Amino acid sequence: MDSIIEKSRLIDKEYDEELIEFYRENRLYFDNFDIITDRETIEEIILIKQKYCEAIERKGYYKELTVILSEIVILLDKNKSKSRKNHQSNEKALFYEGIVLARRNKYSASNHRFKELKIIDPKNESYENWYKSNKKKIFDNILSLWENIIMIITVFTAFFGHNIFGNTNVIILIIVFVLFVGTFFYKLVLRKKATK
Repeated sequence: MDSIIEKSRLIDKEYDEELIEFYRENRLYFDNFDIITDRETIEEIILIKQKYCEAIERKGYYKELTVILSEIVILLDKNKSKSRKNHQSNEKALFYEGIVLARRNKYSASNHRFKELKIIDPKNESYENWYKSNKKKIFDNILSLWENIIMIITVFTAFFGHNIFGNTNVIILIIVFVLFVGTFFYKLVLRKKATK
């Protein structure tokens, strides 16, 4: 085993600062993973990269996390082992991809990851909670857009409707206002459906 891998075993991987410092000091080694062919070393590098991902996710370094996750996927493909370790690593990579996408407001793409994870482990409540949270945000975004459109139509109709619609302006204004109020109630109904 490489001396850097040996040193990594002495690092307390639960202590974020120590792990981040170690990874960054040895970044050149971890970034040149493409020259490593030994299956065990690849598994060790995947583990270190995943622990590093956990640490930088807690710090909110999502751009860097995206890069490291893409490297983990490459390593997983390279080490197409059917071992349990490889399956666990793949599951963790999917989980962090889902988190990063959600944090970057890409809720639909994030939910694709969590759908896969729910198939892998249907009893995992964390996967289910992320999935539901993403669905709520997707519905909120869609309904917020509709609320804004209806509000603009309401204001436009209130100020300029009499010139355009004449005597029917009051009726159109009432209809648009009812639609505006209706979106709030519709939002509540869709939220309940999204959480089921």
